[in-house]
Amino acid sequence: MTAGDARRTPAHEDDASFAEKLGYLFEHSRDENGAPYTGKKIAERANELGYSLSDAYISQLRTGKARTPSFRTVEAIARAFEVSVTYFLANPDEDLERVRQQRDYVEMLATTGTHLSGIDVGRICPDTIDVLIDLLKVVKAQAQAQGDTLPPPGEAPNPTGQNPQ
Repeated sequence: MTAGDARRTPAHEDDASFAEKLGYLFEHSRDENGAPYTGKKIAERANELGYSLSDAYISQLRTGKARTPSFRTVEAIARAFEVSVTYFLANPDEDLERVRQQRDYVEMLATTGTHLSGIDVGRICPDTIDVLIDLLKVVKAQAQAQGDTLPPPGEAPNPTGQNPQ
């Protein structure tokens, strides 16, 4: 199973527990001989990669008895299954969409010369970012339609259209 396959699994829904995601990998991944992985085999692979992981702890994670593995453990299991760590941590598609939204937002701020001092873009709700991007696109389109040139970022717009002296 590849990281791309893991991303498309039902086990990757936001509400899926670590145990459910791990269980999905055990059910659907196969070793080089086509056999399903066992906890022992994953522990061995992780240990060969330089991690310290036991079959017993993997079993606890699979059953949900252990619920909060360390990042190092998550990394060990991900590498043993040859999937991305993000499979266990978050929805990568959602993360990529959030990054795209933030990039578009910052680009529109720069293009329109708009400044929102003190705003942490990472804390803005994705829906709000989309609304702001749409608003900034309207401002940019109106300025272009009127033949106005937008000032470089950092300069205030000149509403009179006259050259400052």
